[in-house]
Amino acid sequence: MSIILSATMAGSGGAAACPDSTVWQRTFRSVSVTENGQPRALVPGTRIRIDFPDGKVNAGAGCGQINGAAAINGSQLVVSGVNLFRNGCTNDAAYAQDAWLAAFLDRDPTVRLHGHKLVLTDGTIRFTLTDSPAVATDPPLIGTYWVIEALVENGVTTTPRPFPQPYLVFQADGTVVAFAGCNWITSSAAHHDGGATLGEADTTKRSCAIENPLFENRLFAVLDAGEVTLQIEAGRLTVDRAGGPALLLRSES
Repeated sequence: MSIILSATMAGSGGAAACPDSTVWQRTFRSVSVTENGQPRALVPGTRIRIDFPDGKVNAGAGCGQINGAAAINGSQLVVSGVNLFRNGCTNDAAYAQDAWLAAFLDRDPTVRLHGHKLVLTDGTIRFTLTDSPAVATDPPLIGTYWVIEALVENGVTTTPRPFPQPYLVFQADGTVVAFAGCNWITSSAAHHDGGATLGEADTTKRSCAIENPLFENRLFAVLDAGEVTLQIEAGRLTVDRAGGPALLLRSES
């Protein structure tokens, strides 16, 4: 199997081998990463994310987007047609980390699941991940993976499809990356007290089997050039555009 690169803008203990059906429709975040038995430090402000729509895998390690077809074969996660999209990322270290994760998934790692805990390993690299929803404290705006729950405009609430999971990330280099369910939207943010000034947005022009163009267009309108207020409370983020739509998001980082 080979990894297709694109410059498109925008410890398991006694856990049993993962049965085919238990990881599907779930999203996991890294708790720890080791390589050759030693802790491996991730790029600051990043976290491994892997979600499993039925028969697929979507993943990211801080900058790009990885996807491919997936199946559970005994204790193996078999991933085919691995694609890596750069999404307009300007952080070379974070993108190299995405490529490292894509190569790992392309090696069909062993998978074990025990409750909220998922362990993936290829014998050298070991990821321990969780899908526990617990949020102990409010996360930082920068580097957190924000799941888009709803978009509100003129009193009307629009909710996206849950899979593939739409999300938003404010990156440390000032880049804003959003996945709208089919296409990626990129912008820039100059942060100030209580909000940010967004730069002109750009979007990919992909055609997908499942699309929600109304939601994508409204999300683009939120992230296009202009002023937004940003408020984090109890692990949730509100991105509010004066006189325009507002985004409601929850932390998954």
